[in-house]
Amino acid sequence: MTIREAMLTDARGIAKVHVDAWRSTYTGIIPIAHLDALSYEKGTEKIARWFVHPFPQLKIFVAEHATEGIVGFASGGLERDQDPVYKGELFAIYILQRWQRGGIGRVLVKRIADHIASLRVSNMITWVLEANPSRLFYEKLGGALVRKKMIEIGGKSLEEIAFGWADISAFK
Repeated sequence: MTIREAMLTDARGIAKVHVDAWRSTYTGIIPIAHLDALSYEKGTEKIARWFVHPFPQLKIFVAEHATEGIVGFASGGLERDQDPVYKGELFAIYILQRWQRGGIGRVLVKRIADHIASLRVSNMITWVLEANPSRLFYEKLGGALVRKKMIEIGGKSLEEIAFGWADISAFK
């Protein structure tokens, strides 16, 4: 497995992981009509824009298998919502279901934490749907529950929770 910085040419592979991970993770949580409306094509266009017009200091890393291509990705950089405490943010991390629980997620988060540290930021936050069964992953990485808010996806109100790390140098 190779973990590397993503390139524009990875947009379709990243979109496939994003769509497939949403469908496997959020069925029963997010309205099915919203999940059915996701597509590799729309996702590829959206992700390509991340490379053309990125958020300030955005980095994307992919987990790439030698024969199966991109099986996971993570993105992160400077925190986007002017949080009073956390200045770095893990924006997203998605791994295809069959590749989960093998250490890929930990390595991807470490790469994002290293990138954030290179920006002279020592802490990080990430937001996750409270009903997401993968939220335990963030707890295992030492994240503390620090915020809650309501969001809407597909016409449904959902609670989103934030995990924070006061010191990202702890990622080994």
